[in-house]
Formats: sequence, structure tokens, C-alpha cells
Amino acid sequence: MSDDKRVSVKIAIPTDDGKIIFPGMLGMARSFHIYEHSYPALKFIAERRNPYAESMQHLKTLDVYEIISDCRIIVSSGIGRKGRERLKKLGVRLYFKTGDLKKALSEVIKGYQNVEVEE
Repeated sequence: MSDDKRVSVKIAIPTDDGKIIFPGMLGMARSFHIYEHSYPALKFIAERRNPYAESMQHLKTLDVYEIISDCRIIVSSGIGRKGRERLKKLGVRLYFKTGDLKKALSEVIKGYQNVEVEE
């Protein structure tokens, strides 16, 4: 993240239950939880359904990204090699984490002290 602490950034995390990062590939999650980080707060702002969760289509990453295109950071347990390349070309920062969603969020923004997730 930038050293400019006034910058607001949206973070997308694939999840099926809102508590755990979806353990499979990004595009197979049922939904994405969207958080907004604006120093010092991190706030949940939306749940977005993934209509492509059951699809095995070609170039799926770009279709899925349309759902979360306002997010500059994606935290996921897995993204295919070509999908990673496509997202990086779009300027998206990728973090690979598993397990507890809130813990992963805290780790991603660990450069900022005393950040709490607001519900």
C-alpha cells in the first residue's frame, strides 16, 4: 500500500460464509466480501454474489473481475497463473492467504497499527 495514509482502497475477498477465505480458486467462490480501508479504519461495505461460481468458462478471471473491478486488492487462496497475469496487468495487488478472513485482512494491512474491522 501507499505511504499516503489518506488513500482509500477497496479489498475483495472470495468467501462462501463470510468468515473463511474460500479455499479454492477465486472464480469458484459464491460471493466476494468487499472491505474499504481508509486509515485507520477497515470497514465491511458489501457482499457481491458471483454468478460465475459454477462456470468453467474460458477467460473467467476477467468476467469475475467485472464484479469487483473497483477493488485494487484481492486476497484469495488461489488464482490460476493466467488469471494472476491478467489481474496484475490491470494493476490489482494480489495477496494469497487461507483461513480466517479477518485475520488475513489484518495481515494484509499490517503496516498500519491498531486497525479494527468494523461491521
